[in-house]
This record gives sequence, structure tokens and C-alpha cells, in this order.
Amino acid sequence: MIRGTIITENGGYADLHLHTRLSDGTLSVEELLALTKRKGLRCISITDHDNLDSYKIAEGPARDIGIELIPGIEISAVWQGKDIHILGYFCDPTNLALNMELEDFAKQRIARVKAIIKKLNALGIDITYEKVHSYCKGKVIGRPHIAMSLVDEEYIGNFAEAFTKYLGDGCVAFVEKKGLNPQQTIRLIENAGGIAVLAHPYKSGLSDEFIEDMVEWGIKGIEVYSPAQKGAVGRKYKEMAQRFGLVGTGGSDFHTEGGAYPPGCMKMPYTVVQALKECREKSRAEWF
Repeated sequence: MIRGTIITENGGYADLHLHTRLSDGTLSVEELLALTKRKGLRCISITDHDNLDSYKIAEGPARDIGIELIPGIEISAVWQGKDIHILGYFCDPTNLALNMELEDFAKQRIARVKAIIKKLNALGIDITYEKVHSYCKGKVIGRPHIAMSLVDEEYIGNFAEAFTKYLGDGCVAFVEKKGLNPQQTIRLIENAGGIAVLAHPYKSGLSDEFIEDMVEWGIKGIEVYSPAQKGAVGRKYKEMAQRFGLVGTGGSDFHTEGGAYPPGCMKMPYTVVQALKECREKSRAEWF
């Protein structure tokens, strides 16, 4: 059950793609809430990677400051060796099957990080799992935390270099991710009462044909408001959403304060939230 949402007058803006330090962001949940309040947002969803812990922390404080909070998560599915990010909205945070799967994801992430560190050690880079884990403030450890360690130990000059030189696809320390495929991920979200939305298709380099496959597999929305999808690119995905009957959602994909894309920068109207709720109710009627 979703409790404590704030319904105010019509209008306003929403940001449905935000991260905290419970995955790969730099702000605490409380700091992010304060920032979104300062930005004047009416509705937000914190979509940390592979965990729903932020919702449990933010639900009460968000209600207290008058921000509508939608439970959110960004799950990394795997398809032909490629990460496919799928957002889940309105999932029940207490759903047993979802939480069991998320526990497995956490274990897989630890194994992957340790395998990457082993490759880095073989290259003469002396970092440890304990050092990398010190940057992780939640259950979800990943390549960004390795990158932070590499920067701190001065093996590289900046965060992005970690991925272009060591951690990115095909690089010397890359280890392929294991996980659910997109169909399984969509089903996992739906079985937890949620709505599955394809995240940043342009940034992920997804073909139009693959997006059509995702529609066949049951995706209900696609991000059209996204920092990498402006101008003609943004219009293309809005047209695709209309053509396939998808909800065109989005957000800043915010990770760190002071960056180029702060919360609310996409100016996504609250009407998108209303469309997402309508989609959820329609899906619930179909399930029952």
C-alpha cells in the first residue's frame, strides 16, 4: 500500500529518476529530500540501483515536507552481455519475492566487484575490497565505488577515466554482469505490484527494434525526459511512446550535487505522474 502521498493543486513538476548514496549517488536520503524541496518539486521517486531502502527512510520525511513520494527502483537487467536499466514504480517494498531477488543481486554485485579487483591487482593496482567497500553506504556495491577508490589512490585522474581505462565494457578489468534478463525483470516488477519503465534508452544505446521487443515483453513506459535526450532525440522517444501506448516518463538521473543536471532540471510536468498512476490502475485491473 502506498501511504502518505500529498495531493496538491494541479500543476507542478516531478522528477522520477534520482539516486542517493544507498547506491551510486553522493547525498543521503535526507539531503536529497531537502534539495528536491528547495527545487520546488511536487513529486519524486528515488530510484536507487537494485534496492528499495530509500523509500523506507524517505516516506515519513517526504510526507512531512509536502513532497509526494513514489516507491522506485532501477534494476539492472542483462541482455546479450549488456546492461539494460529498467525502472520499477509503485512496487510493494515488502514483497517477499522482490526482496529475495534483491538479496541475490547484492551477492552477485559483491562477487563481481571482487573479480574486478582481482583483475586490477594483476595489473599492479593495489586496492582491496575493504577499501572499495568503505565508499559504499548501503547494500549495493558496484563499479562506481571501485572508481572512487582508484581516484582516491591516484591511479587515475578522474572518475570517468576509471571506466574508459579499466572498468567499462571491453576494458582490461571488465567483468560481465550476471542477472535477470529483461523479461524476468519486468515480471518481477509487475508481480510486486509495480509498473516497469525503460530507463534512458538513448544513453543505453538501445535500438528501435529492441525497444519494440521490450514493448512485447510488457514494458509500460519509456523515459522521454532525460538529460541525454534533448531536441530531436527527445522528440523521437516521445513519438515512440505515443506509437506504442507507453507512458513517457523521466527525470534528471541525479547522482551528485553541483552536477550539470540537478533534480527537476527536465521540467517534467506532474501530468506524467497522473498518467503513470492511470497505467498502474489499468494494469491492476488486468491482473485481477
